[in-house]
Amino acid sequence: MQLLILTLAAAWALTDGAAAGGRAAAPAAVAAAVTTPPMGWASWNTFAARIDYNVIKAQADAMVSSGMKDAGYEYVNIDEGWWQGTRDAAGNITVDTAEWPGGMKAIADYIHSKGLKAGIYTDAGRDGCGYYYPTGRPAAPGSGSEGHYDQDFLQFSRWGFDFVKVDWCGGQAEGLDSRSTYQAISDAIGRATAQTGRPMVLSICNWGNQSPWNWAPGMSTMWRTSGDIIYWGQTPSMDRVLANFDSAQHPSAQSPGHYNDPDMLIVGMPGFSAAQNRTHMGLWAISGAPLLAGNDLTEMSAETRAILTNREVLAVDQDALGRQGVKVAEDQTGRQVYSKVLSGANRRAVLLLNRTTSPASITARWSDLGLGGAGTVRNLWTGADVGTYTGGYTATVPAREAVLLTVDAGAVTPSPTPTPTATATGAIRGAGSGRCLDVAGGSQANGAQAQIWDCNGQVNQRWTPTGAGELRVYGGKCLDVYNQGTADNTSVVVWDCNGQANQRWRFNSDGTITAVGSGKCLDVPGNATANGTKLVIWSCNGGTNQRWTRT
Repeated sequence: MQLLILTLAAAWALTDGAAAGGRAAAPAAVAAAVTTPPMGWASWNTFAARIDYNVIKAQADAMVSSGMKDAGYEYVNIDEGWWQGTRDAAGNITVDTAEWPGGMKAIADYIHSKGLKAGIYTDAGRDGCGYYYPTGRPAAPGSGSEGHYDQDFLQFSRWGFDFVKVDWCGGQAEGLDSRSTYQAISDAIGRATAQTGRPMVLSICNWGNQSPWNWAPGMSTMWRTSGDIIYWGQTPSMDRVLANFDSAQHPSAQSPGHYNDPDMLIVGMPGFSAAQNRTHMGLWAISGAPLLAGNDLTEMSAETRAILTNREVLAVDQDALGRQGVKVAEDQTGRQVYSKVLSGANRRAVLLLNRTTSPASITARWSDLGLGGAGTVRNLWTGADVGTYTGGYTATVPAREAVLLTVDAGAVTPSPTPTPTATATGAIRGAGSGRCLDVAGGSQANGAQAQIWDCNGQVNQRWTPTGAGELRVYGGKCLDVYNQGTADNTSVVVWDCNGQANQRWRFNSDGTITAVGSGKCLDVPGNATANGTKLVIWSCNGGTNQRWTRT
């Protein structure tokens, strides 16, 4: 069953202090609920539908006694299984009071009594996930909120819930339109808040269908970007962790109060080692993702507790800028560098990820991070400074693991690019062809092809490098690797500047220009020299068709 927690995201630049474009305004009643990624615990990964008052009470107690509350975890979220789809004659939700003494208000009140916030779950369709995928309880027809949006969300608010996750099993089965359906739900939450004064975080859970990162920031706090990180009864898998991490890479959608959601954490669940737990936690932290633990807090080991409550790692996730970390280098396949801009002058969180099956040396170059000069490197898992370095830092990363660092360049002024002429606007001439980097037909349309053409000094051949590593033309268009591609022969085009890694370029001392997002070079295919030859990215080889000079 696909289950998720979703929030809003908004366009945000990936360099210090620069906003990247507008976004739809979220309803104030929803947006006011959070300013950093939600942190808490959710019942699904450990308990599935086998939940009741005592299960939830025990987890709330453990969140406090374990120190997780003090570390910033605050939501206790009741997932699927609390309700079997029953309603009274007026259409109000009813529950089994043998399982939930005092009803759902009683458990919300108990959670609040511990200084925590309460979350609840429903589906956008008529029949929720408990009908289509019964897990621990009989199939439950009618367990969705379709036809009762205003009634249900008002009831949740009156019960005292602060967070609601809205799943998509019924919505998918009925062929509903995600965007309009979740907009109706968001509007209903806004009306409920207007009556009760209690904002509720909306977590959209449609598993990334219909690209929620393009529209969910205007109506929610968080939105799921992929399927479940674990299905009931499965053993945790690093492959699934990495797949969910990859699916959540939509940095232009994320900003304070609005987050891509790669799903709940599986840190501390049976089957994962401490190293895997740290890697998983580091991936979510560099992403600025919601952190909703899914392990049994009442049986948590000291090692798991230390991973979940590492204050320096949590500070990366919770950084006030709300940026999502992005891939800035992959010099060799599977050896990746991710960077997240942090608040404060010239500070970055850096994740060195080794996806290969052997230990590997991975280098974070300051130029890829938008930094210059010397930077102090700190390992967040050991809690120790490892030294001050100029130009970059290299670490050996075990197979299928990650190292999480911060780099603090203090008051050092970031270097725009490694070349002294990088800030000047001018032409970029191909060494092999003698022709210039050109936008086909002088077009300013998104997707217009980059090509080589006789150098003529016209505006479609005048490129301006920026401190973010962009190559701008016409002022607001950027040289772009189409669709964030990484494969050889991917087209190079121009697109509205958005700060993503596929619009960042690095000038190298041998004259090559590396596409930061793919680690491949700007290339004239087949060593061609004819006007109109379309440009691509290709594995760097130093050939004359990959060498360029600025004029």
